[in-house]
Amino acid sequence: MKLKRMLSKMTTIMMVGVMLVGCTSTGGGNKESSSSKEVTVETAEDGTTREMEGNLYVEGLPIVKEKETFTIAVIGHPLAKDTYENKPAVIKAEEDTNIKIKWMEIPSTGWQEKINIMFASGELPDAIATGIDTSSIVKNLPQLVPVGDYIDKYAPSVAEVYNQYPEIKTMLEQEDGKIYSFMTNTHSSRNDSTSGVLFINKQWLDNLGLEVPTTVEEYYEVLKAFKEKDPNGNGIEDEIPLSFCQQFYASQFRMLLGAFGIKDDGTHIMIEEGKVEFAPEKPEYYEALRYYSKLANEGLLDLEGFSQTQQQYNSKGQQMVVGSFLAFLPNAVVGDANDSQYIPLPPLKSSVAEPIWDGAKNKFAGWSGGFVITKACKNPEALVRWFDYINSDFETKMLWNFGERGVLWEMNDETREYWYVTNLPEGVGKEEYRYSKAAGPHAPMFITLGDLEHFVMKDDPLGKQREACIDIVEPYYPEEVLLPVFESLEVTEEKANLSVEIDNYIKNFVAQSVLSGIDDAKWQEHLNKLEKLNVARYVEMQQATYDKIKQ
Repeated sequence: MKLKRMLSKMTTIMMVGVMLVGCTSTGGGNKESSSSKEVTVETAEDGTTREMEGNLYVEGLPIVKEKETFTIAVIGHPLAKDTYENKPAVIKAEEDTNIKIKWMEIPSTGWQEKINIMFASGELPDAIATGIDTSSIVKNLPQLVPVGDYIDKYAPSVAEVYNQYPEIKTMLEQEDGKIYSFMTNTHSSRNDSTSGVLFINKQWLDNLGLEVPTTVEEYYEVLKAFKEKDPNGNGIEDEIPLSFCQQFYASQFRMLLGAFGIKDDGTHIMIEEGKVEFAPEKPEYYEALRYYSKLANEGLLDLEGFSQTQQQYNSKGQQMVVGSFLAFLPNAVVGDANDSQYIPLPPLKSSVAEPIWDGAKNKFAGWSGGFVITKACKNPEALVRWFDYINSDFETKMLWNFGERGVLWEMNDETREYWYVTNLPEGVGKEEYRYSKAAGPHAPMFITLGDLEHFVMKDDPLGKQREACIDIVEPYYPEEVLLPVFESLEVTEEKANLSVEIDNYIKNFVAQSVLSGIDDAKWQEHLNKLEKLNVARYVEMQQATYDKIKQ
């Protein structure tokens, strides 16, 4: 702010040469550049100079001489108790850059639909933050600014990151070789290398004199004992031996398939020795469904798992009637007072296949559609510089991610080490504070591997508990996963069309098989259905993507 005042009061403008700089075309894909920019040099009293293009400073702060306003669409988080313009990071950014942002907050439940409507109508904001899906980007490239063309000149911090981690640039490049979006969120997160972990009530095991199960057969016997022998000691047969919640990412049924050597995420593909395979057609998948159908038929598996909400799931847990369940950490389901009764289970073994767990070592967590500038923006160079400003300094990124230093995070100024703390205002929860005072992972910032190397665990029992859980399941992660990349519009649309129909079918098939039973005849019907859904073509396309990445 002081620098801005000094330049406005103590400078004179010297024209050292004038040339025309062509602007990127503006307006929702159909407007032409309204003018060219005059290049000048501004000289301060101390003799320092700054190159300007119109109202834009090419380097340093502020970014623009006269205040400019841009509109950015963002997800409005349901836990946020305040608007974006009141977040400390936003206030500081305007003071430092002289750029004012008008925030268009859109509820998360209708986010992508609203973005699609904007593209279809051409009524676009200057930029879209917090991430849009890759297909929306590929379909609407003519309405987006190729931000990669601006990086070398206007975004030195971003350029440094992309040069240091070339795989990021590879993931962002479109078929025409250009980059139309900035990566956001976090490079990698060991905490999020898997979604859920399977927990079991150790107190119940001790009450019944049972050992911790290691195989699916032992697990079955334990669940049967949980149902029949009143492990919670209340004299009522109210125990739910095993529960899950299909509506919550960390508690989905698919995680239970790992005991049978199956990884079944949203793509339904597995990579084995360089070959892409479709998980729901593997014989091991059939054996897994038979096993869990048996549990459901005998009352050992929560029949409401496919339909219950997260709130219903947690309510059961807090009543202390659930013996085993999937969760990020047990306290999320059973509460802080009861979580010490539960221990994490390594992936169970079966005679069908070696166990695996749905996760990824060094899992890439970045969002390739994290920040885009649309052709409605009349000064894209300024927004590129604004994005670079946020990503030029670790403390600025953390201010956007977690809020002001000392509440949810702290750091050592000399070693640059940082750690999480909990110094919340009375009556305010961690997530409420984070999304009220910051933007969390939706922020227009990217935490690099270099940043993450400075993290240390301090006074964080939940963090240490999660780390211990990851230690147990990480050795069972698949060797390879498919990295997200942009592909041509034709490939993207064909994949998306196939994926939607296949995924909807698989979800229904799995639920029906578990709840109503599965046999050889029904399995063959399933395989025939997969053939009609053109799964072979879907696998062929995924294989081509994998081969392209490996090249």
